[in-house]
Amino acid sequence: MAEVDNAATAAIRANPSARGYWFRACVALLLLFLYSGYCLQALPVVAPAVLAAWAIPANALALPLALISVGTALGSVLGGFLADAKGRKLPIICCTVLQGGAMLLTAFARAPAELYPLMFAIGLGLGGYFSSGIALATELSPDHRKGLMVSLTMLVTPLGLNLCSLLAGYVAPRYGWQPIFAIGGLACIPLVLALALLVPESPKYLARFPQRAEAHGRILARLGLTHDEPAAAVDPGKPARGQVGTLLRERLVDSLFLWLLFFVMYVLGSIVLNWTPVVFSSIGFDVGFASRTLFYWTLGSMAGTLVAGWCMTLVGARTTACVFALGAVAAIAALTFLRIDASMGWLVLLLLPAAGVGVAGVVTTLYTLSAEIYPTAMRATGIGLADAVGRVGGIVSAFIGVILLDRAGAGGVFTTILCLAVLTLAILLYFRQHKAR
Repeated sequence: MAEVDNAATAAIRANPSARGYWFRACVALLLLFLYSGYCLQALPVVAPAVLAAWAIPANALALPLALISVGTALGSVLGGFLADAKGRKLPIICCTVLQGGAMLLTAFARAPAELYPLMFAIGLGLGGYFSSGIALATELSPDHRKGLMVSLTMLVTPLGLNLCSLLAGYVAPRYGWQPIFAIGGLACIPLVLALALLVPESPKYLARFPQRAEAHGRILARLGLTHDEPAAAVDPGKPARGQVGTLLRERLVDSLFLWLLFFVMYVLGSIVLNWTPVVFSSIGFDVGFASRTLFYWTLGSMAGTLVAGWCMTLVGARTTACVFALGAVAAIAALTFLRIDASMGWLVLLLLPAAGVGVAGVVTTLYTLSAEIYPTAMRATGIGLADAVGRVGGIVSAFIGVILLDRAGAGGVFTTILCLAVLTLAILLYFRQHKAR
């Protein structure tokens, strides 16, 4: 296996054409994840403009926003199954078209009820290509670049969120909320063309099918390789569903640990993203500072994502996850036990980004762990299921946050986040995954 990876690395470095081919494919995939962030953020950032234009109360948008998360969770599972059954590239393109079409149609919506199927479709498309995209990004990269590639996909998603926010801040007051969705829908066209023309099918997926040896060879040749790592051939007469079921049974213990990690981390992250401004406002900070706390957290998250990707190339995904989880526990513990008040803004500016670094580093490594744990035949399915379980945790966290604020206040929120971070560290220390290709 190491010899194959060394060959891949040497070929990419020595052959300018192969290096350019690999680079263009990676850029196209990163643009896909940038686009996912834009689409995910579109409705939240224009919500005030929608409420004003339609003269409706804020709770009228609660269901459309929830349907994005529901669609994403379902899409993660369905997209994973499709990617393992039909290849990585086709589900990515189809789900991107679905999301882009729904974005464009949303620009013509005239009532909240019209948003229901469209927001669900946007989430379904996002979830559908997310697991396929992660799987393909890792399978096109040499082993020493897999962690870095996953970290970059995690990094460009919040950049897409920020891009949407900045654009909405300029466009919505002048031209209304509809152009934000129209831009998202039209941007799908060049993105789909880039994915179709620049991104190849996964050579590891093709290696499973002897009847597709010619296509497999063409992709390897474009990458400058003469061989690929061995993969178990698929019997054309054997139902793929049965094979996936067998592989799931073989990876059940690893999957349960991974699902628990995703669930816990999504609950933690969603509580922070949904309730941090309210928490700091409740303990005496002015509204401006409280609103900026998510910006500080996001800065730390982006730094943590990049650093985690680099660390994984040195010490591996699990060790990196443990180190970042320990850092998150330390920072959150300080926020919990130091009795932060409005006079300690400087301390918040240190501890909140530090906690963001730790949490984002762990989340980044979880996707790399997913790619390492599952064999090629069920990699996208495994990633999709783990991501879906995590997104269910994100939905649950909305209710948890309300209960905590009502019954325990800011201290209860900090304590709960700390407990979740400690639980994550404990699971990672106990977890021993079995790598597979």
